[in-house]
Amino acid sequence: MYRFVILINFRAIATTTIISVFSVLGLPALSQEVQTDSQSGSVESVESMPVATEETAGAESITAITANDPEIPADQLEVLLKPLSRKKLEVEAEAWFLLLQAKAQEISDLEYSIKVKGEEIVGTADTDKEKQVITVTQLKTEQTSLVSRLTIVLDALDAKGGDTEEYRQYISAISGLEFNITDTEGIGLRFKTWLQSEEGGIAFGINLLKFSSILIVTVIISPRLGDLVNHALERITTMSNLFRDFTVMTVKRSILVIGALLALASVGVNLGPILAVLGGASFVLAFALQSNLGNFASGLMLLINKPFDMGDEVKISGLWGMVHSINLASTKIRGFNHQIYTIPNNTVWGGIIENLTTQDIRRASFDLKIRHDTSISRVREVLLDIGTSHPLVLESPPPAANPWTYYDYYVLVQLKVWVKTSNYWKVWNEIIVQIQDRFKDEDITLALPHQNINIQQLPEEYSVEERIEKSENSI
Repeated sequence: MYRFVILINFRAIATTTIISVFSVLGLPALSQEVQTDSQSGSVESVESMPVATEETAGAESITAITANDPEIPADQLEVLLKPLSRKKLEVEAEAWFLLLQAKAQEISDLEYSIKVKGEEIVGTADTDKEKQVITVTQLKTEQTSLVSRLTIVLDALDAKGGDTEEYRQYISAISGLEFNITDTEGIGLRFKTWLQSEEGGIAFGINLLKFSSILIVTVIISPRLGDLVNHALERITTMSNLFRDFTVMTVKRSILVIGALLALASVGVNLGPILAVLGGASFVLAFALQSNLGNFASGLMLLINKPFDMGDEVKISGLWGMVHSINLASTKIRGFNHQIYTIPNNTVWGGIIENLTTQDIRRASFDLKIRHDTSISRVREVLLDIGTSHPLVLESPPPAANPWTYYDYYVLVQLKVWVKTSNYWKVWNEIIVQIQDRFKDEDITLALPHQNINIQQLPEEYSVEERIEKSENSI
């Protein structure tokens, strides 16, 4: 019995010991599994949570600040939009677009209601349809106002690199005042309501009046201000006529351009895109017409340095004539047969310019070829007498007649007289006639080129070949 009790106690102790060992070994594993499961669960929960990036956080925090007042004046709207970034402008554009979309939907619902009712319009606006027609017209006026303000926002967004194509397509699709031509009486009511609305006919008429008035005033002021500038510049004696005319023309055209821009601005046209297009076009033209930029620069140098003036007698690039006109691109020379030569300013400024009428007096030279057997002293006396006897020849400097040098068959004698520039060609023609008449009276003959030809008669017994050979040898 005692042994049996000991055996039972031993087995109980062994069993308890084994269970304890397995419990100790099993608990870490179990806790590890539980911890792994909890960690995986936490990872899954973290991954399932939305990640707040800078973009989403910034987009959620940006709210529209200009769309709260749909009737905000355009100039105030432009001031508010100017400092905004592209992302903020996108929010502003979306807010104004939603306002426009809601207004378009309201108009569409009313238009549908009017078509469904199909009532006749008679007398004053006392039926539901008439009231709806008036309401639709007023809503379209409000829609036009929203379109103009959304356009301002889109222009600002375009300037900062935004994409506005979708918005502009929507505006193009819903814009315009549409009339149903089958509803004859409704047309009159719609048109009358549109005319009386502030954003409709009245505003259009006022804008047209302002635009026309500014243009008319500009056209009237431009020539008068140009004349004032011309009179002021005439007092500057050192300024050339070409430069004065160019300045007056520039002033007149600048006033017209400024007046046109002011007229557009007065009717609410945003000049920013226009000036941007002009700037871009100027940049493109500068590359496309870079060969002409040299002509423009040369034209300015010619106008400023004034090597010649209108009406001057000049020799330029082998051409001889009178200066007809000059602009920034070219210079026009009128020939003695009234032909017009157009020379690029780059060629004019880059070459030799001989101005024959820049001084008050001018010398006329006559080159005469006298035969070797003629008395040079006698020829000189005759020429001096012709020069001093002419009433338009100046006494100081006095006329001069001097032999220049010997040539093969003549002696070159020059008559030089000084005259006023305005009398040059008159004196030239008269002295030429006098020289011919006096030389004829004095029996003075001018030298002419001559050649001695010797003719040799060959005997008849020479053959043809020998005659040719002799002739060649003699030559």
